[in-house]
Amino acid sequence: MIGSMDAGRLDRVLGAKADGAWYLHEVTRSCGLEFFVLFSSAGGSVLAAGQANYAAANVFLDALAVQRRFEGLPATSLAYGLWSGAGMGQWLGEADLERMKRQGLPALDPAQGLALFDAGLASGRAAVLPLPIDVAALRTRTDTIPALLRDLAPTTTRRRTSVTRTDTASLRHRIAQAGEAEQEAVLGSLVMERAAALLGHSSADALDPERDFLESGFDSLSAMELRNALMKDTGLRLPPMVVFDSKSPAQLARVLRTEFLASGLQADDGSATEQDAVEAVDDVRAGTAAHSTGRAPETLRDLFHSAVVAGQADKGFALLQAAAGIRPGFASADEIDQLPSAVRLTDSSDGPHLICLSTPMATGGVHQHARLVSHFGGRRKISALPVPGFVAGESLPTSSDAAVQALARSVLQAADGEPFVLLGYSSGGTLAYATAGYLEKECGASPAGVILLDTFKVHDGGGDGVPMDDLALGMFDKESAFGQFDSSRLSAMGRWVELVPQLPLTAVESPVLFVQCTQSFVPDGDDPSPEMADGRAEPWEATHTLRTVRANHFTLVEDRAEETAQVIDEWLDSETFQATAD
Repeated sequence: MIGSMDAGRLDRVLGAKADGAWYLHEVTRSCGLEFFVLFSSAGGSVLAAGQANYAAANVFLDALAVQRRFEGLPATSLAYGLWSGAGMGQWLGEADLERMKRQGLPALDPAQGLALFDAGLASGRAAVLPLPIDVAALRTRTDTIPALLRDLAPTTTRRRTSVTRTDTASLRHRIAQAGEAEQEAVLGSLVMERAAALLGHSSADALDPERDFLESGFDSLSAMELRNALMKDTGLRLPPMVVFDSKSPAQLARVLRTEFLASGLQADDGSATEQDAVEAVDDVRAGTAAHSTGRAPETLRDLFHSAVVAGQADKGFALLQAAAGIRPGFASADEIDQLPSAVRLTDSSDGPHLICLSTPMATGGVHQHARLVSHFGGRRKISALPVPGFVAGESLPTSSDAAVQALARSVLQAADGEPFVLLGYSSGGTLAYATAGYLEKECGASPAGVILLDTFKVHDGGGDGVPMDDLALGMFDKESAFGQFDSSRLSAMGRWVELVPQLPLTAVESPVLFVQCTQSFVPDGDDPSPEMADGRAEPWEATHTLRTVRANHFTLVEDRAEETAQVIDEWLDSETFQATAD
């Protein structure tokens, strides 16, 4: 996002490539080199949405090569696309690689990359773009195609493969004329076809309509792609988290039917497309205030974002806490009609049941564990537990005691009498640790272990070094995948950020694995942030087992999730854990 890109972030990433290349250019200018090769990236041309600093760094390399050629010096800048199984590509899972194929930009095989290196040097050009393009796949895209590739997929060609206004009108007319059962069947088929295509299946028969989206292999990006595709198909405006909130294709079809009924099912040729629906909703939301003042309305999200970008995250969170104060609350788990239910991600008889607690942030939710879980290869029974209050209509805990009590009950329900290990990422680790202590002390139900993934201790002054501004900025960087955060998610985050430092923490007796990142919060940066002691979360107790992963706070469960899963697997299989757990 443009709003979250500051000078520090630009300098860290731009400088790593641009400064090094420029100094090398200067010191070798008179050396009579035969070759001067720069490894740039297609991220400067077509692949770096939301990464302005990374794009600028690579464009600088391309420009430097052109300048050297102008001066009569040798230079070749190779703006490579992603390599499969190498470089940044080694951290991508099958779902990510399939998504790139669908976009018409498949990853390079290493043998292809080496051959293109030779071809690039032989071309005699200053800057070349070794990037494989699947034109047929590119022409099926219905999103915005990068400007440099649009001539390969002209709009007139792509319209034949996209959903048109007539298609949407026809669907709405069919739904309007059908009975309830047929309506759900039609919409169910639509959801299943879109979901199967996004997961790379040749047929919708490969999916179970009652199976959870997470279990089927969806992550945050593919869920957003499904939501966007369905909005274009139906002309409906759907919430950003509608896929994960709906749980399964069958339930999502029922949600679509409800939305159709609420929209009045107008089935004439003027039915709204996605853009029409978005604009109509935005117009209504703008209301009288925007009309009378001539200024765009400021939502809770807008105000919070402005505070974060201005380096005033503390004031932004204070605003969210005030909003949480007017929402329904519970002072005891007994006041909740239905506790949040865990979502089963994988099933296996190998080892204890791994129960993942979501982070109480706007980006949190059971979906955030999807990529990590995918790297366990189905070897373990794993569930993910949502945090109360992040869905519209849910109540928020009014105290830290109520919060941990509700979490503990949900964990016991999920465990169902089996041995279990609690896992928490970031502030979710604090929830896991506090819940483990409560279970040991109050319930006599000790977990077999606790896993903390880069969790800062925010009690007893330990959170003074937590970079809330960087955390919040990083959260907004993910908004492109989640859609704009709504008031329910943001106000819930405000309440939980207030409660987490107050959670009753007792040193747990169960074995604890602490997974620490080696990099700072800033991607591509190994140096700690200057405002922090050393830029790392540290084990809470001397008895905790420390393991490190070459990642930053965000890539730990995303691009570097495979290494994180391997560290967890090794610990769970270790003789030390087995002996302690037994």
